[in-house]
Amino acid sequence: MFGLSGKVLKWFRSYLDQSSQRVSVHGILSDIQFLLSDIPQRSVLGLLVFTMYTHPLVIITQRYGVKYNLFADDTQLYISLDPDKELNFSSSFGNR
Repeated sequence: MFGLSGKVLKWFRSYLDQSSQRVSVHGILSDIQFLLSDIPQRSVLGLLVFTMYTHPLVIITQRYGVKYNLFADDTQLYISLDPDKELNFSSSFGNR
């Protein structure tokens, strides 16, 4: 979707691989835990990765007329309904 390949893709993967975390409670450190997926917070590429991750959601919401707000790690989806009309999901969100 975004055309990453070759050395750029390898570099990008290395940025996301081998993320780990540990916790300190009263000065006692936990063991290191490797994460299956992670985007380092406050990182230079964090915003770019978030945009890439949420891009398919934007396409889907636009396709079905759902309004959305994306901010940091929060996503809101909403639709407007007319209370005087019967809701018919099959016609609103059917196969398109």
